[in-house]
Amino acid sequence: MSNYPSLTQVTLRNYKNLLVKAPIDLHSLNLLIGPNCSGKSNLIKVFQFLKEAVTAGSEATIGLTGLEVAIDQLGNRWILDGKLTPPATVDLEFQFRHPTGTLPNEKSVLELSLDIPSGPGKVTIHQEALRSATANPYSATPFYYYQCHNQKGGTGVVSIYNPSSPGSYEKGSHFEKLPTVPLNDLALVSITKLLENSNISPETAPVYKARRQLLETIAQWRFYNANNMNLSEIRQQEPKIGGPDCLPNSAFGNLSLVLFNLSNQYLDFEEQINNAMKTILPPTRRVRAIPSGRLGLTVEWYLEGFKEPFYLNEMSDGAVRMLCWATLLHSPQLPTLLVIDEPELGLHVAWMNILAEWIKQAARNTQVIIATHSPDLLDHFTEDHLEDILCFSKEGNYFVPAVLSRQKLSNALAEGWQVGDLYRVGAPEVGGWPW
Repeated sequence: MSNYPSLTQVTLRNYKNLLVKAPIDLHSLNLLIGPNCSGKSNLIKVFQFLKEAVTAGSEATIGLTGLEVAIDQLGNRWILDGKLTPPATVDLEFQFRHPTGTLPNEKSVLELSLDIPSGPGKVTIHQEALRSATANPYSATPFYYYQCHNQKGGTGVVSIYNPSSPGSYEKGSHFEKLPTVPLNDLALVSITKLLENSNISPETAPVYKARRQLLETIAQWRFYNANNMNLSEIRQQEPKIGGPDCLPNSAFGNLSLVLFNLSNQYLDFEEQINNAMKTILPPTRRVRAIPSGRLGLTVEWYLEGFKEPFYLNEMSDGAVRMLCWATLLHSPQLPTLLVIDEPELGLHVAWMNILAEWIKQAARNTQVIIATHSPDLLDHFTEDHLEDILCFSKEGNYFVPAVLSRQKLSNALAEGWQVGDLYRVGAPEVGGWPW
């Protein structure tokens, strides 16, 4: 996924029950651990919020902007830290690393501050900006692609190259005013409409390229929760041949269509799935999606010693769940960000090492975030991904996310403990327990 920006940091202030003392660094693989109600889902919802804010507007049929839909789904006024009294702001920052050579500064930061009113009014934008992550060599401040609402609500500025130095913002750019910027939608989404009646061309406004890259990558983010995996729908659905799906939907009801499409588009995919299923069920000979009835699709599972195939309604829940995860994690068309909540649900402990390897494989090809309660799954990330584990620990009325330290765990690791062992017994060096 090197052709797309990746999310490198997120910073949160005054947001729900999370106390984020420093920017949260995000890697190719990120594992979230901690007790229930500790904020893992709240962190994931921030990423879902950003995706909805940039995509929901194009799908809305009730006159709402993407930001309004996203704010409502995030919790509306209840996104504010419960210890604070409105009016107040909730501040979010997302840092991205862009593909090498596509922007003069390879890291950008989307800053978003939301106004939480004291009364029944709507949550609106307090400030928004897209800037470089660091100061450029010719100024003590970062380069701003645009800034909105910082001087006056409903207005902003956008950076434009000077005619004498096209394509080089470091020495030759200036701000042009944006007189009417909506307070109920992201400027990241609406700025091209704001500029379409101006004399500003895409060649003179660096925001066009940065914006396009961000919107393209955020729109591809995908979120899965094992609690939403609908086994009845997976077994009974026979989606029609011809659908374009190459990624499972949130309930995996289109599993057979995804298997069928990927197997037909990529020569090695069916073999990869068969090999993956043999690791959990060695008698597996072949798993494939085939036409069924009138243009429908179903999944056949062939086992050694049986002439006739088994169908998903004859396979165990755990086997069906693992087929779902294998189809997703082995996909040659992975999303730009893949978030999975509690993938271990309903799976035998003996399969945790297999699931862990699939997750690691996916993280070599895209960015992955896993939230888990399973010490058995965590055990298999001790050697190579300990510093990718983010633990949510209680501090007063809040939960603080912090990366595990190999140095602090060195004595326990030297004695042969795995991270899952330490998590299982509630070792204070790991934390993440509710008491």
